[in-house]
Amino acid sequence: MTAHLRDSDRQALRLAQDLREEMRAALPQQAAAPSVSPFVDQAGMPSVLLRMDADTARALMAVLAERRVDRAAAPAAEPRRADGSHVPPPAAQPPPAPQAAVATGPIAAVAPPSGGPAYAEPPYGGPTPGTQVFAEPPAGASAFGGTGPTPLVPSVYPRR
Repeated sequence: MTAHLRDSDRQALRLAQDLREEMRAALPQQAAAPSVSPFVDQAGMPSVLLRMDADTARALMAVLAERRVDRAAAPAAEPRRADGSHVPPPAAQPPPAPQAAVATGPIAAVAPPSGGPAYAEPPYGGPTPGTQVFAEPPAGASAFGGTGPTPLVPSVYPRR
């Protein structure tokens, strides 16, 4: 009978049947059985449509609310692995050591190559208003061609 159906159609039928059985078991007997219709959505996913009268809807809401209250009152279940074995609780971590007061943002201190006074510069973006961007070279020193910073790691490229 279902030989001409695609896999997604078969999955939708099975989903509807399983949901019908679960709702029949969960709802009180006086509630009318809801209509559960299988279908495959536009994305090809198996889905179901539910149709029920107001009394059945209220009964379903009551069952769901009762389970939610039971879950909130019950202690948390122990964590389990996929194979069902117990997961031991994590080892207690020592409290972190107190830290010094944190500044409002990171500030990088930059010393000019001429050996002048250092100035503070925000790490991202331009300088703050009123901050000296460039230090004047000392008297008698050339503005260009200084020794510059010394590399920490020797270069593999030849010097010019």
